[in-house]
Amino acid sequence: MKSWKKVTPFVILTLVSQGGYLAEAKPKPQVDGTATYSVIHAIPAGFGADVVDIYANNSLIIDNATPGAVKSFKVAKGNVKVKIYANGVTPSDTATPLLATDDIYLGAGTDFSFVAHLTADEKAKLSFFKNMVTDAGKKRSWLTFRHVAAAPAVQFRVNGDRTFIPISNSMERKKSYITKMYSVSANLIDSTTVLVGPVPLTLQGDTNTVLYLWGAKSKGNLTFLKQEGPTKR
Repeated sequence: MKSWKKVTPFVILTLVSQGGYLAEAKPKPQVDGTATYSVIHAIPAGFGADVVDIYANNSLIIDNATPGAVKSFKVAKGNVKVKIYANGVTPSDTATPLLATDDIYLGAGTDFSFVAHLTADEKAKLSFFKNMVTDAGKKRSWLTFRHVAAAPAVQFRVNGDRTFIPISNSMERKKSYITKMYSVSANLIDSTTVLVGPVPLTLQGDTNTVLYLWGAKSKGNLTFLKQEGPTKR
């Protein structure tokens, strides 16, 4: 399977440049007191979340969300609690969400992803990840792999190389790469069995590219979802 969906969230991030022969102090970039977060519905169809309503701090943020839905938000720093309800159900003392997080503090200048997905044994789960926002280096980009699929541990490969330590469901690995085109895939550990890919992936400068493996192996619908956000300079 060689398809993915691309998401570009609102992100305000920066790269730190290096000085010349004589090091010179650089002023820190100004942080405007806001944070960014994205919500990703990565539970495939047929697992009890085909159409859901997503709330943050009891305010509806995504109505009638379906698998693959993504939305990003720029908010004031502070706590956020994400809850997912069956379609048409609203927060109340008697309504139980399908999935929910505790209060998560979003600091100024930070970026998070909240991902509704399946565990390895096909149970629904809501995970959150802190996205890389710092400089990857001159002409380099961050590449982050996240395993959020109902599948065994996998080996993400870049240009066929086993660059990353194998990871299990709900885990991630990241590394900086030179900005150019690569071929990426997800394989069973120590196996030539390819679960997804290989697919082409171009890494852009000043960017954090996150590649999610999502879906369910038992349904044959594993695929990649790509999320990109600029980094701070």
